[in-house]
Amino acid sequence: MRLPYPLPGESFHSRICRHITLCGSTTEQYLKNVFGDNRASVHPYLNANLVSVCKELNQSAHDVWLNQTLAPLFFHFLPKYRQVIGDLNVSPNSLIRASQISAFREKERLHIKYCSKCAEEEVSKYGVPYWHCLHQITGVDACSRHGVWLSHIELPERSHIDMPSITPIGPVYCSFVAVKFADYCGGYLHQIRKNESKLSNENRIESLNKKGFITNAGQIRRKQICKALFVLSKQILPSDSALKPKSEQDFSYWSPVLSGAMNQPPFKQLILGFFLEQIADDEKPNHALKVDNANSLVEDRCCKLLRKGCSMAEVSRQVGKSRCYVKGIALKHQIPVNLRPKVITEALKQDVIEMARKGFHRQVIARKHQVSTGSIELIISTTEGLVEWRKFCKHQSMSRRYKAQITRYRLTQPQATIQNVKTDCEAAFFWLYTHQKDWLDSCLPAPQEVQHVDRVDWEQRDKELSKQVAQILSNSDRKLSRTELDRTLGGHGWLTSKKEKLPITLKTIKSHGDKLR
Repeated sequence: MRLPYPLPGESFHSRICRHITLCGSTTEQYLKNVFGDNRASVHPYLNANLVSVCKELNQSAHDVWLNQTLAPLFFHFLPKYRQVIGDLNVSPNSLIRASQISAFREKERLHIKYCSKCAEEEVSKYGVPYWHCLHQITGVDACSRHGVWLSHIELPERSHIDMPSITPIGPVYCSFVAVKFADYCGGYLHQIRKNESKLSNENRIESLNKKGFITNAGQIRRKQICKALFVLSKQILPSDSALKPKSEQDFSYWSPVLSGAMNQPPFKQLILGFFLEQIADDEKPNHALKVDNANSLVEDRCCKLLRKGCSMAEVSRQVGKSRCYVKGIALKHQIPVNLRPKVITEALKQDVIEMARKGFHRQVIARKHQVSTGSIELIISTTEGLVEWRKFCKHQSMSRRYKAQITRYRLTQPQATIQNVKTDCEAAFFWLYTHQKDWLDSCLPAPQEVQHVDRVDWEQRDKELSKQVAQILSNSDRKLSRTELDRTLGGHGWLTSKKEKLPITLKTIKSHGDKLR
């Protein structure tokens, strides 16, 4: 049995549909012969069990996987699940789960898509229209060749294989951007199949930085880029698409991709790459440059005024910034400030730093020097390495405290089980479980072996039941089945599911054979 030769860009699902039509057999018979199960399902673009199926159809499993399905696209964009997606023997359920189609928030009902103008050309050239693999990419809703929106056919749930007819209808022309995006996705898929494209966080960050979407502090300009991506998604998707973000402020839609989360829907990764490569300007945006230059000018002016000996209040009035901003700039550049009245002196700062390094709480330090905790936090955060040192000390302190708590409990409660330790020392147990699990495992008591306790004395129950059964059968004026007899005893299922444990009772029942049906 051999499939029809693939037409240009045809999907494996389309070839199966054409083969069923040519064979003249029913769908159930075909699925039974080829897939070994008349209830097997054939996905429009993710096909499983390719080794056994392609062996039956005299096809190359790897060639089908690479060139006639969208599995390489998911393999590329979902590195965490590559082992499953790249397995040619994977089951359909495992492949769908690994592709994360139902796990993404941005999902749509399963559709199969086609271009009406492509269908007309194929009928005249090949005598039959077919499904294109490229058209099935989620988020691609335009034909890159003809510039029209693709027609959608929604597939029913729990279907085995669907062969809806491709009906050429009046084309609806789409935007130029949608055509460019479809062409970009086709080229990207071709690069993946040729192993010429690699997914890299470094390249993404470099592109964002080159286009001016990363600040001098290394933060992503989320408001700016999310607004631009929202406008772009409205141009490349139909108005009723379920994939569109809710608004310009839908930061949760784009944040995982922007922050480098690799296991995201291919559509998100593709639209971000398309935006950075073909939509965003090659140079840094003018308004971003203006903002950075303005901030730098204000900071430089602030430093000059502070070095001249101006007070914080005067500098604040001249640069149009708050006193907190001026104080932060002074501490950042280690410029002595002219405060009126003078409270946070150099001696006070050194004492604060010394106490903070010893591990005193900021409220205790603030109470000693009669200043706010905000001032103490500002001094601590602007002292290089002090925050990391305090975090390290706190971690060591909690480690010693919780270890001592667990050790004391084990000494005072030598018979305690692991569950007792978890219940009575909950905070210590879970902190050590998260941060120092090896030490916790070495300190906990050995797990107790599970002891089976037979709560039912079946021998005694057998004796009692045999007497009850004999009495019921003797007094009955009609024949009873064993199920009816069990129901008379209370419907516990003893005479059906537990009959092997009741030999005396069964012997009694057999002795009253004339009373049984």
